[in-house]
Amino acid sequence: MNIHLEDLKKDYHDGILVPFIGAGLSLPFKVPTWGGLIRDLTEKYAVEQLAFIKQAVEIDLKKHDYWGAIDEIKKYAPIEEEDIQERIVELILEKQKKLDDNSEHNYYDLSKMNFSLYLTTNYENLLQEYLKFDLQPILLKDINFSTQKLFSQKRVCHLHGTISNSGHIVISRQSYQELYNDKKYDNLLKAVTANKKLLFMGFSFDDQFIKTLIKEHKEYFKSTHYILLSNPTEDKIRELRKNYGLITIPYDAENSTHPAEIRKILHEISKPAKKKSLESNNEGKQNNSVVVAGAGLKSFKKNLEGNLFYKKLKLEKINPALIELSSVFYVTADEYIRALNKLGMSIDVIDLILGQVFVEYMDRYVDSYSEHGDSEEFLKEVHKSLEEIDFGRYNEFLKVNKSNKSENRGFVHILADNEKEEIWWGRERFDGARN
Repeated sequence: MNIHLEDLKKDYHDGILVPFIGAGLSLPFKVPTWGGLIRDLTEKYAVEQLAFIKQAVEIDLKKHDYWGAIDEIKKYAPIEEEDIQERIVELILEKQKKLDDNSEHNYYDLSKMNFSLYLTTNYENLLQEYLKFDLQPILLKDINFSTQKLFSQKRVCHLHGTISNSGHIVISRQSYQELYNDKKYDNLLKAVTANKKLLFMGFSFDDQFIKTLIKEHKEYFKSTHYILLSNPTEDKIRELRKNYGLITIPYDAENSTHPAEIRKILHEISKPAKKKSLESNNEGKQNNSVVVAGAGLKSFKKNLEGNLFYKKLKLEKINPALIELSSVFYVTADEYIRALNKLGMSIDVIDLILGQVFVEYMDRYVDSYSEHGDSEEFLKEVHKSLEEIDFGRYNEFLKVNKSNKSENRGFVHILADNEKEEIWWGRERFDGARN
């Protein structure tokens, strides 16, 4: 088995794995691929006098340049965006077949597993049909509630629209750019990828949408994410790791089928995990009988004006008294994390805890700053929401050394002190920083 399979299995049992479903998983149901959809559009609209469009489209499709192909059709044929969207719905409804044998596909396998959130770029509703979640599928861009609920409730989340509303279908360059230029959508996607690890399934990774998504928003995919691929070359595995940050889990479907080989991987990771506590190895071992001291008065005398988190607060002209209070919170959190690390707590566990803090920050960004645009109130709301943050399954592990309110509020400033983290208190950026 692949060397990364144990890591994938652990992430599944830790509840931090989110399946990201692509068109390949729907192929057994005869749902057209994006290439198939575009070829049909070409046949329909490239009438005899416009036959040259077919040649141009085929050249683009061979390069997996779906946008280029659609641009060619829109440029020369009498067709608008809504015509493309409506035709896609017609085609899927016309061509999609029912399958009586669950061994022919993987949606049934997924329904037997313990995933909560599913992401998909597919337009049809096969996921929901087999998962039978109480909550109906939702478009990621339509979410107007806490992302904490998104992670705790079982649901399917469509990124690029569904056949139930053709006007929301994303396939052209124009519709893609409109979606990803939406700041709210941008922040929601960031919240999902910051706290979870994605498992890409049903993608060839010649898929232009996903390549563009990850390449143009690479800052969202800093964590470990996985992709299942059939017979990838070593060069492809290295390319995905280097350019996209993806770990490849390969399988061999040459003398088998894609569903059968994917099923083997899903069955393997869903097997009961060996009982092993987070502190069972020497590197991650925490002595729970020792209570961390935390920050004392001497610690608060540090000059933090040169720290990045401090500069970010000054950039938004936050009240100096509130900046100093935030500095106290930063010191308490910093001392707490250092003490836990000395006791042997794994950096990976600390990273997961900070991931929860980042999600809480993003929640308040949507609720507070996006709504009112007041940086100071936004900061206060973040502090307030972090006072009693729930670390879920890690609460038991932290029972002896549970963080206090000041330390909780300081975690967000620890994140802000890292130049790789997108923690800001308004729209201002330093020269050269991304807007």
